[in-house]
Parts: sequence; C-alpha cells; structure tokens
Amino acid sequence: MFDAPRRRRRRRIIWPILITFVAVIVVIVATAGNDARATISYLEDMRSRSVELGRAGSTLSDLVGDLSRVDRSEFQSVVSGVEEALTAAEEVTDRESPEDALVGVATLFRLAVNSWSQGIEGFSAAILRAADDPTDQSAVDDLASAVVRVRAGDTIYDALIDELSREEVPSPVGAMPDVRLLPVDAPVTVVAPAWVSAARAEAGGLALRASVRIEQVATSPEWVTSADGSTVVPATDVIDVAVVIGNAGNTEAESGGSLELTLSTAEAEPVILTRGVPGIDAGASTSVIFTDLTVAPGVSYQVQLILTPAGADAFAEDNRHSTGFVVNPATGTTDTTTGG
Repeated sequence: MFDAPRRRRRRRIIWPILITFVAVIVVIVATAGNDARATISYLEDMRSRSVELGRAGSTLSDLVGDLSRVDRSEFQSVVSGVEEALTAAEEVTDRESPEDALVGVATLFRLAVNSWSQGIEGFSAAILRAADDPTDQSAVDDLASAVVRVRAGDTIYDALIDELSREEVPSPVGAMPDVRLLPVDAPVTVVAPAWVSAARAEAGGLALRASVRIEQVATSPEWVTSADGSTVVPATDVIDVAVVIGNAGNTEAESGGSLELTLSTAEAEPVILTRGVPGIDAGASTSVIFTDLTVAPGVSYQVQLILTPAGADAFAEDNRHSTGFVVNPATGTTDTTTGG
C-alpha cells in the first residue's frame, strides 16, 4: 500500500536531473557553435584583408612600372592605399587565434603583414629621397633593403597558404588570394638602381619642385579682342596691368622672385618696371599689379613680362608672356559734371 507514493517521489527527482542535463547539452552545443562562428569570422576577415592587399599590390606594381613619369601626388596616393590595406590587416593580426589549430596561420599572417609594412615604408621613403636629392648615394641600398623586406612578406604569406592546405587546419569559406606587393622578380641589385634612376628622371614628377608660371594677364581698363582679332583698350591715359602668377608644382615656391614688365611703343623709350614676387604654396596663386602706366590714345603698345623665380623652377617655358594692344583713339565727350 506504500508503493505508489515511492514512484511519485522518484519522478520528482528524475525531472530536475533531466532538465539539468538538457540545459548542459544546450550550453555545450551553443558554445561549440560560437567557436565555429569565431573561426569562420576570423578566417573570412583574414581572407578579405588579403584580397585588399592583393589589389593594392597590383596597383603599386602598375605604378612602379611607370615610375619615371609618375606624379608625386599619385605616388603618395597609391602608397597610402597600400598602407591603409596593411593597417586593416593589422587589425586581424591583433586578434587572438580563435582555436589552437590556427595559431600557426595567425603567426604567419602577423609576420607577413609586419614585413610588408616595414618594406613599404622603406620603399616609399627611399624613392622620394632619391627623387629629392640626386646626390644621395644611400638611396639604392635602402631601397634594396626595403624590397627584400617586402619579398620576405610575400614568402611568409606563401607559407601561410601552405599551412591552410593541411587537413587539420580550418580553411576560410573562400579561397585565399595570391598577394605580391611588389611583383617584380628581377634581383634587387637590378631593380633598386633602376627604380632610383626612374625616380630621378628629369621629366618625372616625383621630386619636390616648384613650378611658377604666368597664368593670366589683364588690364584696367580691360582689354578686349576686336572683330579683326586685335587686342584693344578703351581710350585712356593710364592703365593698370594685373598679372596672376601660379605655382603648378608640388612644393612651395620661394619668396624673393621678381616680375619684370616692359611697356614699349615705336614712338617712345620703353618703360621697364620690376615687382617682387612673394612665396606661393603649391597649387596656389598670387597677383602682381603694375599701376598707373602712362599710355596715349591711338597708339600701339607691346607689353612683355618676364618672371624670374627665386629658386629652382621645373619649367621655364611658361615664365614669359608678350601681348600687343592698341589704345583706342579718344572720342569727343561732353563734360556732365557740375560745380558745387
């Protein structure tokens, strides 16, 4: 008569045990799922960063192939793109490996990114230093060392690909790309001197050079083009000549330059005036004005301008300007002013 109550007590004990067991299983499954997701996320981030590095390396390769004609701003923009890709890759290397099987992969990726970063930094510095200082004899050796570091990164990355091919190592969902940041197979003893020579090409745009030029010339009263193609100025006794001088180079033009104006006519001695030119930032411009130049109505004039920079100038062909103009003859006017 006491059997039934015993069976009820056993049921009360078994249910909590079953619930606890199920909860433990759920936790284990959930934990295993999180580990798998962490591994997939880690490998996918590594793969996507490698894709970005491969693209940056391809762009850099095209740039290096045309180094003798590359503009400095373009060079710096491409190198910055590579450095940004390396910085993004460093964010992956800063994370801990999600599982023991990926420790080797994580270590190799970190070593490759570090070697690439040091190499690209040295490559950029050596190229620009070589362009800015043609007498710098150490540029070739420094560039060669930088290329060796970049190639070491390439080799380490190849080892990473091999590591991922082992059965016991998890692989990313997509295939890892090939990455070569400086994909030129020639010996460094060949490429380093060649790239330094290309960086120093006279027609190249890598060196820090100012390039001042006469960009625009105008007068007051304003000269215009007449129907017959000649340049004419309304009837006047004096004119002002305003000259816009720009710096098309990639560095500041030094102050201390000069602009010489010669105003000549067949009827009189030429007038020669000189004005100083201030320093001009790269891409900026300034105006130099010659005021109150005496002219006579009905007379033809020639205005010649010669710009003399204070420092070196990349191109001298645009430092001169010459224009002929005619001051219109005076016409009869009615004085409309009244006395006070």
